[in-house]
Amino acid sequence: MEKTIFSQLETTALFAGLTANAIERQLEKLPYSIRKVPAKTVFLSANEPLREMVMVLEGRVSAKMTTPKGKCLMVDLLKPGTILAPAFVFSDDNRMPVEVEAVEESVFFSMSKSHFSMLIGRNEQVRANFLDILSHINFFLMNKIRMLHTASVKEKIAAFLLRRVRSVHSRSVVLHLSRKQLADVFAIQKSSLIRTLNELERDNLIFVREKEIVLIDVPGLQKIVKG
Repeated sequence: MEKTIFSQLETTALFAGLTANAIERQLEKLPYSIRKVPAKTVFLSANEPLREMVMVLEGRVSAKMTTPKGKCLMVDLLKPGTILAPAFVFSDDNRMPVEVEAVEESVFFSMSKSHFSMLIGRNEQVRANFLDILSHINFFLMNKIRMLHTASVKEKIAAFLLRRVRSVHSRSVVLHLSRKQLADVFAIQKSSLIRTLNELERDNLIFVREKEIVLIDVPGLQKIVKG
C-alpha cells in the first residue's frame, strides 16, 4: 500500500522530479494521512477553513460555487495530482471558496500546514514545484473568467472538449458528469448544452454517445474557439 502511494505521488506536479524512493525518504518522518471518500460525498464545504494541504490521489472531484442567486457553477473538475486551493494553504483567510465533492469514490492525501511547511522548506525541488503550481493559478482563473463571461456557449464547449482530448491523448472524451453537471461547468442551462451539442453533431464536428463524445473535426473545433 505504502509503495503504491509513493508511486502515485511520483506522478504529481508537487513531487515532479523525485522518484518514489526519494519521496518515501522525504515523508519518512513527516505525518500524513490517506482518506477514502465515497462517491457523491462532500469532502469540504464552501467557507469551511482549509487547515491542511490536501491533494486528490485517486478519483474525480468537483469544485462548485453557488452564486448569490442560488445558481450552481462548476468551477473545475479536479483530477488526481491536484492540490485543493493551493493558494489558500498558507492564507490568513483560508475559508474554502468552493464546495469540494467526490464525483466518484476518491482518495485524498493530506498533510498538516506545519508539516507541509517543513517539507517545502527542506526540499528545494518540492518548493519549486509548489511555487510553479501557484504561478499557474492566475492564468487558470483569468481564462475561466474569460470563457464564462465573453465566450459563446459553442466556444465554451469546443474549448472544453479540445482541452480534455489533449489531456488524455485521444479523440474520445468520456463524460463522468451528468448533462446537468456538465452544464454547470459552463454556467449554462442544461437545455442550452444539449442544443449546442446537437448543433456540433449536426455540423459533423463531434459524435455524441450517451457517456462519450468523439471529436470528428478537431480543426473545426479549434476554429470555433479562435472565433
